[in-house]
Amino acid sequence: MGKQICFFMDEDIEDKFIDYVLENGEILFEGNNNKPISIKELPKAFSGKGWFKVYLYKPEFGKLVLENIPNIREYINFIESPVIEFSRTIIREDIKELSRGRLWVDMKFYNKEGEKVEKSKKVDEWYKDLNKWIRGNLPKTELNIEGGKLVEYMSPAIKELIEKEKYRIL
Repeated sequence: MGKQICFFMDEDIEDKFIDYVLENGEILFEGNNNKPISIKELPKAFSGKGWFKVYLYKPEFGKLVLENIPNIREYINFIESPVIEFSRTIIREDIKELSRGRLWVDMKFYNKEGEKVEKSKKVDEWYKDLNKWIRGNLPKTELNIEGGKLVEYMSPAIKELIEKEKYRIL
């Protein structure tokens, strides 16, 4: 079982988050590549396969586990690899819809022999640090939506899209 934090992050705050990640880690992107590559900035939204999800990684956490689709590509086995998944907030301007972003990590898994394996505690420490950064940079925001209250970590720009531009949350 993993743990996650969900959020609504605009592009400006996302850029600052990526800078923070790159201060002492790397970002791995699968996209249309034959194997995951290390990148310094996120792909432009809606620019191609996989633009919405990347993996945060530090080599000191251990070796990546790659799976192979024969004659096609290699991809990260994110359950067994010491990575943190970062899914971006999706803003669909044409239809005024928003989808949450999330930071997700799973610290335990069962290997092929059925043995429970725990990932390095350093992965969990970095996840907690990144989680703290998100909570510190995205205000906890309460919204009244469809007769109910919604509390989310949300950038002010996203809140404005919801309140003034009537964007809908999926």
